[in-house]
Amino acid sequence: MKKILFVTGSGGHSTESLILFEQIKDKFEFEFLLENDDPFTKKQIKELKIYEAITIRGKKENFLFTIFRGIKCSIESFFVFIKSKPDIILSAGPGIAIPISYLGKLFGKKIIFIESWSRVNTKSIAGKFIYPISNQFYVQWPEMTKIYKKGIYKGRLG
Repeated sequence: MKKILFVTGSGGHSTESLILFEQIKDKFEFEFLLENDDPFTKKQIKELKIYEAITIRGKKENFLFTIFRGIKCSIESFFVFIKSKPDIILSAGPGIAIPISYLGKLFGKKIIFIESWSRVNTKSIAGKFIYPISNQFYVQWPEMTKIYKKGIYKGRLG
């Protein structure tokens, strides 16, 4: 059975991820990479293997601190990738998906990204970075197929 490392963030990213997880949980082996400040998602999936990494962007932080967080998240992601050994990296949009997706691509893993349902007319930061390396890139609004030419529209999660 293929192993999916499901990368999710807090708030709406988490909600979208949990909706999708419920739909496909019996078809794959799952492990999760969560933002380290997300107790809600951790409670929802407590029976599964959970890894954590620092959030890349803090609210109202300056650019220099965001770079520091990005470096730390990349290091944490490297160790998660080595421990997890996923076949597929699946994400519904948080910034912590960027480093682990690039690591996965470097090692020939399949990268699946779902642009957030809050993105109707503009790209997310994570979407901008992961789109070029994704094997499958899903959008939740038909308008987004004009912005992401290889984007696949299948409707909204939920």
